[in-house]
Amino acid sequence: MAADDSFARDQIAHVLAGACGEAALPALLRARVTDRNDDGDTLELDVLELFEEWPETSLRLSLDCVASGDPGIRRVGLWGLCIIDFGGTTYFGLVADAASDPDPGVRADVMSTLGTIFGTGDPSRAQAILITGTSDAAPEVRRAAVMALWGAPEGTVDVLVARTCDADRDVRYWAAWALSGSPAPQARAALERLMTDEDANVRDAARQALAPPTGWP
Repeated sequence: MAADDSFARDQIAHVLAGACGEAALPALLRARVTDRNDDGDTLELDVLELFEEWPETSLRLSLDCVASGDPGIRRVGLWGLCIIDFGGTTYFGLVADAASDPDPGVRADVMSTLGTIFGTGDPSRAQAILITGTSDAAPEVRRAAVMALWGAPEGTVDVLVARTCDADRDVRYWAAWALSGSPAPQARAALERLMTDEDANVRDAARQALAPPTGWP
């Protein structure tokens, strides 16, 4: 299933899922390595249906993926665990431990995951990991952590304010949105400073963040 032909890949995956059922799961999970569902395709839906029909096999394969030496496959495994253990009641620790994975893509996925309902499996640890993630060496990890802290939950305002000075413009952009609506004076001061940022998108985000909330950008 070629990564550069999403339509053909989806059609093949759909046929495999219908014809092979449980036996198609390994191939479909491998296809997920290069398919992040960013084009609204059907591969993910087929995998989710197989997960629901074959939960034990899905869990075993997801755990195998998490233990893989390939970072792309590890990302698929973590995704699988978050689907299977929706509220993070069983496998929270395994996913949280991946916040120290050597691959920044894996770490970024963990940050995004801990900002969802999965993070309620251990809210205090999830927040601590996200706070640490805002200082990660990789900008994609910092971006994901800042996005996950949207709304400046208690104890994170100063952390987000610090990210408004980040060298990466996308981190500054999301820090502005994450501080949106915060009543803290340091948040307002940071947003006012970002209104003069060198990047137009950052300036626009800061202006909107200072206005009445209008929802996700």
